[in-house]
Amino acid sequence: MQVYSRFRCISGLSPKQVASVIFRQFLNIIMGTFIGVFIGSGLYKYWHFQKYPDLYAMQSAPWYTSILINGLLTLVLLAVCMIVKVILIEKIGRIQKIALILGIVFLTLTFIGGCYVLDNHGQVNAGYAVVPGIWAIICFGYYRRGK
Repeated sequence: MQVYSRFRCISGLSPKQVASVIFRQFLNIIMGTFIGVFIGSGLYKYWHFQKYPDLYAMQSAPWYTSILINGLLTLVLLAVCMIVKVILIEKIGRIQKIALILGIVFLTLTFIGGCYVLDNHGQVNAGYAVVPGIWAIICFGYYRRGK
């Protein structure tokens, strides 16, 4: 059975491996769709703010709050997709998978903490972003060392 994917033949693989390749490509499409929807909705909200600033003047929250919330939701969904892709990797051991998954989680927490600090105009502790960032560096370093 020959299956052509991105102009390359993946024949000679077991049906489980073919399904894994197709599922990873499907996850890539889903991740690209999440990013595209976030960019499109963010541009629309910015355009809407520029066109109708008086509508946003009466709100208690800044106009970009919904963009930040959508960005954080997109970041979490991308992290989940990447974790699923890591689980499907068969070439690395269990400890390396755990280190890579933890690195992705801590990197996501770093971005969430950074958005929290920026949203509060730097009035909160920057440790919300720095501490998970250090743990992400440690986890990714352990993963790279084990390869």
